[in-house]
Amino acid sequence: MRHRPDRLFLLTGGVQGLAFAWGLPAMVWWVVDLRLSPFRLAVLGTALVLSILVAETPTGVIADLYSRKYSVVAAYVVMGTAMALGPVTELFGVLIVWQVLWGIGWTLQSGATTAWMTDELALAARTYRLGALPPVPARATQEDPEATGGDDTDGSDWPDRTTDQLIVRHAIWRSVGVMVGLAAATAMGAWSIRGSMAAMGMLAVAAAVYLAITMPEAGFESPRRRVQGGAAKIQQTSAWADAVTLWKRGARLVRHNPSLLAVTFSAAIAAGAWEANNRLSALRLFDLGLTELDGRGAVLFFGAAWFVMSALAIPMMTWLHRHLERSQTDERSVRHDAILLARFLVIAAVGALALALSPWFAVALVGWVVLDVAGETAYSLTEAMANRHAISSVRATVVSFVGQSQAVGEVAIGLALGTVAQVVTVPVALAISALLFAVSAAPVALVNRRAERAAQ
Repeated sequence: MRHRPDRLFLLTGGVQGLAFAWGLPAMVWWVVDLRLSPFRLAVLGTALVLSILVAETPTGVIADLYSRKYSVVAAYVVMGTAMALGPVTELFGVLIVWQVLWGIGWTLQSGATTAWMTDELALAARTYRLGALPPVPARATQEDPEATGGDDTDGSDWPDRTTDQLIVRHAIWRSVGVMVGLAAATAMGAWSIRGSMAAMGMLAVAAAVYLAITMPEAGFESPRRRVQGGAAKIQQTSAWADAVTLWKRGARLVRHNPSLLAVTFSAAIAAGAWEANNRLSALRLFDLGLTELDGRGAVLFFGAAWFVMSALAIPMMTWLHRHLERSQTDERSVRHDAILLARFLVIAAVGALALALSPWFAVALVGWVVLDVAGETAYSLTEAMANRHAISSVRATVVSFVGQSQAVGEVAIGLALGTVAQVVTVPVALAISALLFAVSAAPVALVNRRAERAAQ
C-alpha cells in the first residue's frame, strides 16, 4: 500500500470511521451511565464544534504551509489520545476538555487529507499513470484568476470527477470503518464500556504511526521553500504573514465562487441540524421504548443500529460514485450535483421529522436511519463539490473553510436546540432541526436555478 496515495487515502477513511465508532460507547456512557441532561449533552457537542470552529482554518493554513502528511498523522495522534483518555474521569469539566482535544485533532486532517490525496495523485497521473487515471490537463479552473496567483496551471488541478469518485469511495471506507469499529466497540463494551473507549483510542494512535511510515508527500511543495540553484531554501518571510496571505487567497476564492459560497452556507445550516440530532436522537429513542436498557443493552442496541445504518450507506455511496463516474466535468453536471445535494438534504429532513414527531418507536427508528444515510451521503457530496472548486495551493484552506462554516452552524444552532430540548421538549427541538435540513437545501437549489436561467 506504500506509495499508493489512492489506497492510503481510502485507508484514512477507515480510520475516520473508527474514530466515529468511538461515539457509540461514549454516547452510551454519557446517556445511560452518567445520565447527562439534554443541556449538558448539548454543551459537550458545543465544546467539540467550538474547538473545530476556532481551529479549522488555522490548521488548514498550517497544512498548506508546511505539510499535509504530518498534519494528518498529528490528527490521529491527537484524536486517539482524546479517545483513550476520555473515560478516565467522570468530571464534566474534564469531559469537555477531551471533546475540545478531539475537535482540534479532527481539524488537523479535515482539509489536509483530501488536499494531500489530490496533489499526490496529480503527481502520480503525470509520472506513473496510476491505474486508469487520465493524463493531467494543464488548465486553470477558477473564476477568480487573482486567487490562483498564477501558479496553479501546471496540472495540479487534475480531472475533478476522478477526485470526486475517490472522495465518495473514501466515504464508503469510512462506513466500513464505522462497522468494524462498532463491532469491536460492541464486543468490548459487553466487557467494559470505558475500556472499549480507551482501546479504540489506542488503535487510532497506532494508525497514525502506520500513516507516518507509509504516506508519501512528493506532490506537495511548501510555499515557504523555494529552489534556488538546485538547493531548497527556506524563505525569510514571516510564517505568520504567509499564513495570512494564504488565508486571504482562500477567502477570496470562496467569496468569488457562487457555487462554493452556496455549498458553504448550506453546510453551515445542515451541520447545525445534524449536531442537534446527534446529541438528542438517543434521548428520543430512549423515551419511546428503551428506558429499560442498561449500559450493556444500550451498547448492543445502538451498536446494531449504527452497524445497519453504515451498511445501508455503502450502496448509497456506491450509487453516488457511479453517478460521478458517468457525469462530465461541465457546467450542466455541476448544476445537477447541486440539485442532487438539495434532494438528499430534503430526504434527511423527512427522516428527522419522523424521528421527532412519530409516537411509534419503529417509525421513529426508521426516520433516524433515513436521516443518517441521507445525511452521510450529503456530507460526502458536499466535500466533493468543495474540493472541485479549490486549487492546489489553498485546497486544504478552502476545504477547511467549509468545515469551519459547519462548525459555526453546529455551535449556534446545536446549543440553541439543546436549550429548546431542555426548556421545552426533545421532540420540538428535533422538529426544528428537520425544518433546518429543508432550509439548508435552499442555497444550492437557488444557485442551480440561477445557473439554469443564465444558461438559457
